[in-house]
Amino acid sequence: MMKRDRRTGIVIALVALIAMTPSTGFAVGSGGFENASFSAKQLALGGTGTATPDEPAAISYNPAGIVDLPGIQFQGDANFIGMWTFKNNSETGSTRSSGTLSMVPTAYFTVNPGKVFNDRLALGIGTDSPFGLMNKYNSSDPATHYTGWKNWLKMYTIKPTVAFKVTDKLSVGGGPMWYRIYDFGGIQAYPNNLATLPPFPFGAGTYTPDGQVRINTSGNHWGWQMGLLFKPTEKHRFGYYFRSPVVVKTSGQVKVENSDFSAILGQGRHNFETGVHTKVSLPMNMTWAYAYQPTKKTHYEADFTWSRWSTHKRLYFVTDPSGNATDDAILNNIRAADKDWHDGYGVQLGASHQLTDKLTLRGGSWFYFTPVPQKHFTPAVADSNHLAVSIGLGYNLSKYLTADLAYYNAFYFTRRINNDIAESPYLVNSSVDGRYFSYMQSFTISLTLKWDDIFTRCSTKKDTKEEVPAATFIQAQSGQQQPAA
Repeated sequence: MMKRDRRTGIVIALVALIAMTPSTGFAVGSGGFENASFSAKQLALGGTGTATPDEPAAISYNPAGIVDLPGIQFQGDANFIGMWTFKNNSETGSTRSSGTLSMVPTAYFTVNPGKVFNDRLALGIGTDSPFGLMNKYNSSDPATHYTGWKNWLKMYTIKPTVAFKVTDKLSVGGGPMWYRIYDFGGIQAYPNNLATLPPFPFGAGTYTPDGQVRINTSGNHWGWQMGLLFKPTEKHRFGYYFRSPVVVKTSGQVKVENSDFSAILGQGRHNFETGVHTKVSLPMNMTWAYAYQPTKKTHYEADFTWSRWSTHKRLYFVTDPSGNATDDAILNNIRAADKDWHDGYGVQLGASHQLTDKLTLRGGSWFYFTPVPQKHFTPAVADSNHLAVSIGLGYNLSKYLTADLAYYNAFYFTRRINNDIAESPYLVNSSVDGRYFSYMQSFTISLTLKWDDIFTRCSTKKDTKEEVPAATFIQAQSGQQQPAA
């Protein structure tokens, strides 16, 4: 009995060396898995806009700006994002992600009652996905086999917003944010042969195919955001945006398939599942911006953004008892993964020029410093310092409808990874080491419906109604004519 317990302990200790935790899906944004894709106009301008928030999507990057949007406006956006990650290693082989194309929709609605509140108050509501997306790799590659060959974080937010014009030059806006993570998890393998083979390289035995772990969790939480817009002159604008940190508690199921660890106790291969919960830390963000508008048709903007990713220390999945002591011991040793991320920084530049009364051309670029350290790098979030270039245009289809398009390419600098994640002397080619390069492209289309003068027209019609004198009404009914003066 003592010998069997010792062997069980050795197996569990070896499994603990492997990063078995599903990681969040990779996404575009200011490093990590942040997805700052809100509208075609914002992306075409290199992700800027905090100092020129002149569209309903400003709810997500400076809500103070919606107080300058007249009437009623509705904006719908579709972001099509695809990313490829390439890993090269002369010893363990090369692989790449599948380049899954993801469609991320966003929508925003604003109302400015005009003279009802002296043109100083506006209301709005928006929904988007500021974090998430997904990736998928070849499940047999050593770098992804034990660290997560399929990963996802699917979520959305709802943002009720109010904006107020304090003075003619200063506006403020903000409101609560409801985060809904409706599917967070991943799929990865685990090594059954650590249980079926003697825990020494010189041991003999029969190789047992790996098992598989799948985690699906969901949860929600409240956060908040606010923005400031200062316009000292017609040519100069300053903007500021703040988003609060949020810790979303998620819960769901962990499913284990083809487990052979219980062979130690003579139970054989089997499947089981149990409950699991974790905490997803989403960072605080602050953005400072300056815009210069030399003419009414041309504008330039520069933004600096900071995301406090240092709060993303680890992912710790807590599982419910499965009813089997050996299965519980396995789950207890595969649920933790250190992250220890750094803060992320980004610089964004954008410019636009109104070529005609209907056509506006835009362009921009951004550079982000990755928060993911080398010692905790995995292909699940294959982030690195990256540079992007974007172009786009806006076209007024009619008085009430505007269309915007944007396209960008992001190039991630090559990273040489050499860490000990998933490495084990008892697992052949289990390392994530290698050279990683990622490439991303995105196409976004936005349509905006505008009823700028709806409240003005209603007010004008009401003011211009003339009262008919009673005498004139009586004379008209009796067919008599009013004598000339």
